[in-house]
Amino acid sequence: MFSQQVAESALEATAGALCPTNLRVGADLVEVEQVASSMARFGDRYVRRVYTDHEVSCCRGEPSVVAAGLAGRFAAKEAAIKVLRPSDARPDWRSIEVRRHPTGWCELRLTGEAKRLSDEAGIRSMAVSLSHEAGLAGAVVVAMCDRPET
Repeated sequence: MFSQQVAESALEATAGALCPTNLRVGADLVEVEQVASSMARFGDRYVRRVYTDHEVSCCRGEPSVVAAGLAGRFAAKEAAIKVLRPSDARPDWRSIEVRRHPTGWCELRLTGEAKRLSDEAGIRSMAVSLSHEAGLAGAVVVAMCDRPET
């Protein structure tokens, strides 16, 4: 009997480790043309309202390349909002920043209201993956929380 209880406890602990309930996942797709249109219509006003200086500096080149890079970052911001789950107004777009490292991988940096929502949810780490192909940009954000959702 004792060994069965130990085995069941070990199984429950393993299942919890394999299928944690303290994960949050958000995903989003953006048409690159929508970002290109916003840039053409609103210019710098659009870019400065949505993207940080770092994000803009990472998206250089021909207009189509810039639009694809910014569209990926917009998708990441939307995916992060899905993870943060605001109950009221969304955080400022620039409070969710995609930071690109020299080796090419990206991470999210939160400030302001986005950081407050993250702290409130007990989010201890976030990972982001961006991609663009065939006129679409996509992103997935995975967050690990200190505690399961209640």
